[in-house]
Amino acid sequence: MSPPSDNSRSIETGAFGRPAMGAQPIADPVLNAAASCIRRKGIDNVSLEEVAAEAGVSRTTLYRRFGNRESLFTALLMEGAKPFREWSHKILIGPGSVADRLETVLAHAILEMQHVGWLDRSLHSGMSPASARLFRAAQADGSTGSIASVLASLIDERATAAGVTLDDLTGWITDQMIVLASGEMWDEERLRSRLRYFVMPVLTAACEPPVAAMHERLDAIERKIDILMEKGA
Repeated sequence: MSPPSDNSRSIETGAFGRPAMGAQPIADPVLNAAASCIRRKGIDNVSLEEVAAEAGVSRTTLYRRFGNRESLFTALLMEGAKPFREWSHKILIGPGSVADRLETVLAHAILEMQHVGWLDRSLHSGMSPASARLFRAAQADGSTGSIASVLASLIDERATAAGVTLDDLTGWITDQMIVLASGEMWDEERLRSRLRYFVMPVLTAACEPPVAAMHERLDAIERKIDILMEKGA
């Protein structure tokens, strides 16, 4: 797989447009209430009781539906990400190299994280390890279909031999997204430059053939050419 090219920024300006930035409307009033509470206090400081009061439902109703706060917040993450997942699916199966498409999706995912008020508040107030694990789990649940296929294609025999799994790769990418989204507010150009320097080389290297193997293939091709030339002489 080739590194991202200068064409990567033009991918999302084609037929698919750019994803809508910021929190998109969620039809579920309970999830909207959870988002409001998190926006005020951060994900680590909100209880189910507070969400129930905000939504105007009983604590029993909320517990019956979600069971615990982790399930509630996972549902919020999954539901809130639906519009972006639909957009990213079109990008990932669209034109351009795999590296260009993946860079585009990662860049806009991080920008989106910074424009969703309740999520940005949690990122900048500092996520606890438990909340970070919850976010990673939600990302893993959402990494199905086209994104899972793309990520799986990055795991070659060397990675498999080293014990690298799709879950490992998804978790690593999610960690990079959290770190970048938790920092300064990015513009797209600067964010892409960081991705190209720190993240994309790791992803693209997965499909780069080892130098020794590449030289062996070139030597084999050269020998075949020599044999053909000798036969034609």
